Amino acid sequence: MNVYKVIIEQLKLKVILGVLNSERTNPQDVIVNAWIEYNLDEHFLDYTQAVEAIKNLLKYKEYDTIENALNDICKALKIDFPEIISIKLQIYKPEVFKNALVGVEIYKEYK
Repeated sequence: MNVYKVIIEQLKLKVILGVLNSERTNPQDVIVNAWIEYNLDEHFLDYTQAVEAIKNLLKYKEYDTIENALNDICKALKIDFPEIISIKLQIYKPEVFKNALVGVEIYKEYK
């Protein structure tokens, strides 16, 4: 088995994400990082399609929590790319604090 990892770093998007009224009405900047391990013996994983899938989910769906967004992205990527064996995703909100970058991370293994 040949295991490879697609790495997506610093994907910047303006999205509706959060529980505060201002976050529900005004798009805010987020930064997405992803590490996607896959088995090349099955299929090639096109990183451009993975980036587009992440962008489309975050741009066209509105999430109340980062956790819900992360879970949705993991589900969608696994459906689009069954060769995935693990995903680590991070979403940061760079505008929340002036002196800190805050976010949430998820790690999922598919065996």
